Amino acid sequence: MEIRIELARLAYAENILRCTNEPPEMVEDLLSLDGELEKARRWFAFAEAKRRFDPNVVRGLLVYLFSHYASPEFDPHKREQLVREIMEGRVRMRDLTIERLAGTRLRWEHIFRLVGRQFNPTREKEKIKALYNQLYASASAVPRTEVSYGR
Repeated sequence: MEIRIELARLAYAENILRCTNEPPEMVEDLLSLDGELEKARRWFAFAEAKRRFDPNVVRGLLVYLFSHYASPEFDPHKREQLVREIMEGRVRMRDLTIERLAGTRLRWEHIFRLVGRQFNPTREKEKIKALYNQLYASASAVPRTEVSYGR
């Protein structure tokens, strides 16, 4: 069952990436069915950030994260093909999936090209962390962890 719940969380994350995110209230019970509420809450924070902030910036952060952390293995051929499509303007964020991004290790210049403007990823990460803490500050009975961006 835990694997199925983890897959459901990834499916929700992909919905956030592809701009079809369901409100967290609709999926909270399902995504935390295994008792891992913290894992679900991290995705809920991204979904809420997308509603409150620039959605393309949040999606850009997700593209970076998925390209680096969705797979432990680097795939240079897959990366080369995706980078070529990005640089030629043949792919947009709504065309991307976790599977397509996994293992590509995109650089920030590629993300900037997708987002369509320069942004400060560090500042945006901090905004999402602050939003996470704001949303779940009242959940002090459950130990909180920082929003993790990989390693």
